[in-house]
Amino acid sequence: MFGPLRAGRLAAGRGTVGLQLLSRLFSSLPIIDVGPLVAENSDLAERQAVGAQLHIACRDVGFFYIKNHGIPESTYGKVLTEAQRWFNLPENIKEQIKITPQSHYRGYQRLGANVTRYEGGFQRDWHEGIDLYKEEDIGDVEAQGRPASPIHGRNQWPHQLPSFEAILRTYIESMLTLSAKIARGIALGLDLKEDYFDGQLAGDSYWVTRVIHYPPLSEGTQHRGEDGGITAEASDAAQGAVVDRSVQLSCGEHTDYGMLTMVNQTPDMTALQVRNAQGEWVPAAPIPGTFVCNIGDMYKVWTNGLYQPTVHRVINSHPSASRISIPFFFEPNFEATVRPLPQFCPPGEQPKHAPVRYGTHLESKVLNNFEL
Repeated sequence: MFGPLRAGRLAAGRGTVGLQLLSRLFSSLPIIDVGPLVAENSDLAERQAVGAQLHIACRDVGFFYIKNHGIPESTYGKVLTEAQRWFNLPENIKEQIKITPQSHYRGYQRLGANVTRYEGGFQRDWHEGIDLYKEEDIGDVEAQGRPASPIHGRNQWPHQLPSFEAILRTYIESMLTLSAKIARGIALGLDLKEDYFDGQLAGDSYWVTRVIHYPPLSEGTQHRGEDGGITAEASDAAQGAVVDRSVQLSCGEHTDYGMLTMVNQTPDMTALQVRNAQGEWVPAAPIPGTFVCNIGDMYKVWTNGLYQPTVHRVINSHPSASRISIPFFFEPNFEATVRPLPQFCPPGEQPKHAPVRYGTHLESKVLNNFEL
């Protein structure tokens, strides 16, 4: 028997599509104080209160800011600064860790290598980046009786700038710990056991980190209009307009395909935009001391559609300044099977989503992310 809190949330999940759309007519992103989730001495009631806020944000927006997260500015600020220094290195130096199938799709990708696919084609995104994953040796995977994957392997760390590699490793470890605590808060918000996503689901997260440099769109020759400036279409997009998906942007519109994303971005530069149910693009401007968070496809499966990943895009319309973004993707275990939870499936109805082996899902996405 469900308690009144769970019953109310399940009822909300069984509403009509129209009602669900009404709940996503947001014009800003909520800010959630997650201090009780990271504090050592918080009690369950305090964490449940945060979980309730996370539930509303996940259900009604799919995006939110978190504050009082416990990661010091000396970590999240320095990693942005060091990343900018690394991207300022000559191209031939950066290419020393070039991403290839042989590198297990880990390492540096040049400008335009990452693509956003849409029906009928793809568009090259105007950014360069470094892709890193949880490291697993193929030999170890096979010794455990698991099938090896094209994305299993060791990372190509940015060793050309040792100070960057050092702070990046620290940053990733900090974000892995924080993300697990946010996932615990979301579990409480769903009236699940606090440790529900631990263990076989996400206790050994196959995390992903992207370090991304977004030059001004006006620097890309493919973006220049006849006057040499940013194209009218990209300029309109920067103001929140709806544009054709073939318009080349810093990063085209998409949803994230994992579990939970946490974004650390250059201060004082608004480039990330989030689409609401009316098709309006809402800016996710940097707020000092916060990270922007969003949910991915796997929560849609677990909640049988109650939570939906939200479409977003990136447009750096600044005429001369670059933007750095370091999203950390907290993912399920590679071998985790993600399926709709029974309490989110109305009696007598088939689940809306089939079970997913997360590693297979991740492979299908990663192997189509690039035109190298």
